[in-house]
Amino acid sequence: MRFSLKSATQALLLLLAAALAVFPPGAFTVERYYSRWLYPILQANVTSLSNRSPIALFDIAIAVFVGVALGIWLWSIRRARKKQAIRSLWRGLVATLTLLAVVYLWFLAAWGLNYARPPLESTLPYDASRITPEAVRALAEYSVDRANQTHQSGHTAGFPAIHDSPQALIEALHQVEKDLGRPRPTVMATPKWSIFTPFYRASGVSGQLGPFFLETLLNPDLTGPERPAVLAHEWAHLSGYAPESDASFVGLLAALRAGPASEYSAWLDLVSESVNQLQPLTQRIVLEKLAQGPRDDQAAIRERLKKLVRPVEQVAWSSYDRMLKSQGVDEGVQSYSRVIQLLIGTDALKVPRPAPSASAEAAADKQDPSPKTQDPRP
Repeated sequence: MRFSLKSATQALLLLLAAALAVFPPGAFTVERYYSRWLYPILQANVTSLSNRSPIALFDIAIAVFVGVALGIWLWSIRRARKKQAIRSLWRGLVATLTLLAVVYLWFLAAWGLNYARPPLESTLPYDASRITPEAVRALAEYSVDRANQTHQSGHTAGFPAIHDSPQALIEALHQVEKDLGRPRPTVMATPKWSIFTPFYRASGVSGQLGPFFLETLLNPDLTGPERPAVLAHEWAHLSGYAPESDASFVGLLAALRAGPASEYSAWLDLVSESVNQLQPLTQRIVLEKLAQGPRDDQAAIRERLKKLVRPVEQVAWSSYDRMLKSQGVDEGVQSYSRVIQLLIGTDALKVPRPAPSASAEAAADKQDPSPKTQDPRP
């Protein structure tokens, strides 16, 4: 085999990608040198650049990747037929693997290494003993009460349009970042529409971070009351909080500080998140206290989700589950529900501590104190 610069480059890229996949850097190294030093600098510059484009650069990048891959195989097959040589197909395979290595390394360098950060439980005052069935129910009841109280003021204030970047939400997230020790404020990405919107509708995806150019992509079908909480969640990803539970925790704390519309959006989201961790009997009892206004908003969300295509949803979430686990998130998509544990274990919301209850509903909860799973919504 003849040595060439091309072959050496391909071998180096493949070895580097394989090494990082098998032997990822440790949490301390990632936190100190990447998440708190390199990434904030990179994020500020890359997002500032991508904000200049009215279209999602993520879409262009995916189109280029697919086009290059197809071009590689068309060239390889044509050359193999012409020369009747298996070597052309081998070269096509190596070139495809090299392309995948480049995409993987770009993903890690641009954002993906944040998955290796220490979990928030290890950096905040966290007491796992607070997480009890009674505490989960208390949080659910508190969320219902706050959603009822903030519904009118939230709707009166008005919710942001799908492409808006509310200044109050930006300032609130910057404050949360400062409290959590981020060295510089995140440059927020302007929410964009994506060519993958039909996929978002079919799979139930509310939004995503475009990791290659650090963009925020939202499902344009989001209802008004959903938008602030979803946007805060995606901006928390942009801030470097990769696990879904950590992003939800940071996003919810920011939304709760960002004015009436964002506050109501956060409480409405927390109603669903917390109630879904309860036993069915207790769910019904807690939701009976939800006022008509929030009920109507939940009904509008359910109407939006009727566009789901179940096979697409199942494939999408199964693939995402495997991706999360490959990046060290052992819970996979079930990590979405971990935000409830973070909120209770850190006492971030100052929810009144529940008194021990001997009621039938609490007894039902005690039969299975583990969090219940739900259909995740990013």
